[in-house]
Amino acid sequence: MIQAKWIDQALFEPAFINGNWLVHSVFQHSFNLQDPRQDQLICVSKQAARVPKGMILAADDYAALATGLVAGTTLLVQQRVIHFPHHRLSFQKAAKFTTTVPAGTVPFDRELFWSTLQNVTEKTGIQEAVSETIRSNHPFYDAIDQLCTPSFKEQRQAVAYLVGRGVGLTPTGDDMLVGHLLARRVMGQEDTRLVAYLQRRLLTVNDLTTDVSKHYLLHALTGAFNQSALSLTRCTDSAAFSQVIKEILAIGHTSGADFLAGFARSIDQFQNNRNEEFIWQNEWSSL
Repeated sequence: MIQAKWIDQALFEPAFINGNWLVHSVFQHSFNLQDPRQDQLICVSKQAARVPKGMILAADDYAALATGLVAGTTLLVQQRVIHFPHHRLSFQKAAKFTTTVPAGTVPFDRELFWSTLQNVTEKTGIQEAVSETIRSNHPFYDAIDQLCTPSFKEQRQAVAYLVGRGVGLTPTGDDMLVGHLLARRVMGQEDTRLVAYLQRRLLTVNDLTTDVSKHYLLHALTGAFNQSALSLTRCTDSAAFSQVIKEILAIGHTSGADFLAGFARSIDQFQNNRNEEFIWQNEWSSL
């Protein structure tokens, strides 16, 4: 029996003990399973990236499972053992990791982050360097700015513009939106109305974006992100920021860069909003 090495601790919830899962999609380094009862994806990979509802296998074990695996295959799950056509995979004794950011303001050194970001020349999906994020007037960033306002009308317009916009397995607009949602956690700017609206859109509107991107967006709405994103919120010096940003940039073709851009633009907007509110309060108190 093949043993999973690492697993998101969320997969130890009772809902994942038994049932029938479907093979959703198969790629070179990972394949996705789907629990039809919950419309959730479970990502099985040989890579070290720790993602929401993720499971990490040794390379040889991954190859054994993935060989000949095709989308649409039904897999029986019993007591956290997945029955593949020619093998069984147990995740009962796998080491656990967490992907959840606690709600509320997270200690975060914005100045160190900005100074590190200025050296990032990798391009986003809109073909602009990440270092240009704060200064850019591109419509994608205009949409991020709208998301940062308290206006529900502007937020809905931004969601309509961003979700599903771009190419690839996780479109640029979606990756930026995931970055925005992490920024809300870091800055203590949770917005339950926006979360409920976006969640409802993702669950009720067909073909709004790709299934994989929908998976990451839905988890981000509950505060769950990949480990590299979580590490970004824990950096305390420039060397740590440089290393984590390098890891994030390695995600996908431009997915990591797009995530960073959405995160950085949102952090900047929320900080500007705070500064303006502080100035307004001081002016008002002096009258």
